[in-house]
Amino acid sequence: MSKQLKLSFLRAARTFGVFKLFRYLTQSQLRILCYHGGAIGDESEYNGKLFFSRQTFEQRMKWLREKGFNVVSLDEAVESAGGKRPAPPLATVITFDDGWYSTRSELLPVLDKLEMPSTLYLCTSHVLEGTPVATVTTRYIIWKSPLKSVALSGYTPAIDGQYDLSSGAGREELAKKVAAWIEGFGADNTAAVDALERFAKDLAVPAGELQLGTRRFQYMTGDELRELPAQRCAVELHGHVHHYPVGDPAALKDDLRQCSGAIQSLGLPVPKHYCYPSGSFDADAAGTLGELGVVSATTCIPGLISKAENEQVYFLPRFLDGRDVEMLEFEAEMSGFSEFLRRVTGRAASPA
Repeated sequence: MSKQLKLSFLRAARTFGVFKLFRYLTQSQLRILCYHGGAIGDESEYNGKLFFSRQTFEQRMKWLREKGFNVVSLDEAVESAGGKRPAPPLATVITFDDGWYSTRSELLPVLDKLEMPSTLYLCTSHVLEGTPVATVTTRYIIWKSPLKSVALSGYTPAIDGQYDLSSGAGREELAKKVAAWIEGFGADNTAAVDALERFAKDLAVPAGELQLGTRRFQYMTGDELRELPAQRCAVELHGHVHHYPVGDPAALKDDLRQCSGAIQSLGLPVPKHYCYPSGSFDADAAGTLGELGVVSATTCIPGLISKAENEQVYFLPRFLDGRDVEMLEFEAEMSGFSEFLRRVTGRAASPA
């Protein structure tokens, strides 16, 4: 089905009251929403799943309130799904992944104004480093570059050479090599910024367009993270590094212990909820997380939650919103109509 045909179908469904009907039918089921950073500049055009505009985010949140959705904390939601406490109708959780500075500057003020709680799943290594995230920034520079090809020299033997920027393979090869080089500077922010600005210049992207001074590609500082509980935002686990070690429970335990230790060292409460990095998980996840005392984990698989008992609580579905999601599609998803369509067409995926 083409996008336009899908939107026409959804528009008709909304007009005839189908969305309203499904909100009523699914009011006892939990929804979890996923966002990442906010857009300070044109980041949402570069990666609309990673960076979201404040204006669109506010439109979504106001719609939720207008239609009777009740935004609750993750703690409340998990207890309700486990049958330990009653849930309000259309209970919804707002979550953020990673820890971007722009989450704090662009998106959390919207929730603060609406008095809505939220959860931040924090990847702690980038907080400790305090530098622009190399993997994201290098890809942004390549996306921003007007060049079709580039010859680099004076970097490292691994990087120096000719690259075809007109092909996805050429862009990805360059991004990986340059990101690895910049990551080698560790927590040296001056060296990392100088290297990124040099790379941008070689790709014909002016420093004024890169705007690293806005911290658009950096995470929050420890001081900024400590302020989040006062803004109704709980800080939880997203791993020390942004990678799920498939098939290696020992590595997962080590990663989460580092993440939890870093969060507690900031003076924040002991984290007990986890979000799988990039939505990657395996069959061993539930047992490992249970051993560590983690009480829930979220995926990137969309769906509604009727209950979450035993291992189900470690594979909670979550809808990843983004720039590519039209408001009409968002309404269909949150009303429960999209999940109904996935089930009747056999496209519904089970997280567990």
